[in-house]
Amino acid sequence: MRFKLFNRLIILRNPVKVVRLPEVTTVGITNRTEDGYFVLFLDYDKVEYNVVRDDIDFLQKNYDIGTVITRITSSYNYKGDVEVGNYHVVAFTKFTFPEIKEMLRLTRCDDHFKVAYRYQQRCWVLRIGEKIDENGNIVKPFTLLREIVPFKTKRVANRGFIEFFEKLDGVQLKKYFGKNIDNYTKIELIHYVTKR
Repeated sequence: MRFKLFNRLIILRNPVKVVRLPEVTTVGITNRTEDGYFVLFLDYDKVEYNVVRDDIDFLQKNYDIGTVITRITSSYNYKGDVEVGNYHVVAFTKFTFPEIKEMLRLTRCDDHFKVAYRYQQRCWVLRIGEKIDENGNIVKPFTLLREIVPFKTKRVANRGFIEFFEKLDGVQLKKYFGKNIDNYTKIELIHYVTKR
C-alpha cells in the first residue's frame, strides 16, 4: 500500500519505506484583486473537458461570472474522441471571499483546490509558469490558453487580470466586458515550491 503524507511517499510493506517526494519550483498568480475582491480560479486534474465546460456554463448562468478563459496544463485523447486532461479556469469578474468559496463548493474542480487557499493572504493560486526541478530542468511546460468562453455580464471585471492574460496569451478580452472594468491594475505573481 502507498500513500502521501507531508510531502513524503509512505510505502507499507516489510520493511516500511519513506521516500521524500521531489519538489519543483514554479510561478503562479493569486486571485486577489488590488481592492480586496477575488476573481474565480478553478483547477481540474484528470477530467474530461466537458466537465469543465459544464461547470462554466452553470456558473455563467447562475452566478453571472462573465467571460472566462480555460487554460491547459496537459491532455490526451481517451479512446480517440474524448479529451481528458488538466485544466485551469480563470474568470475576470470580482466577488467577495465567501462568494468564491460558495462557487468552488458547487463545482467539480479538485477537492484539494477548493480548500487550498494559500499563503498568508488566504487566496487561491494557479500555476502559469514552467515547473523546474532542482537541476534546472523543465519537468512541465507553461500553461497554455485552451479557450475563451464568452458570456455577457453586468458585474465589474478586474483590469489587472484582463490585461495580464491579454499579454500572456496574445488575445483581446476587454471587448467582452464593455465599460464594466475597474481601474485596478496590480496583480500578484509568486514563486513557490510544489510537487511534480
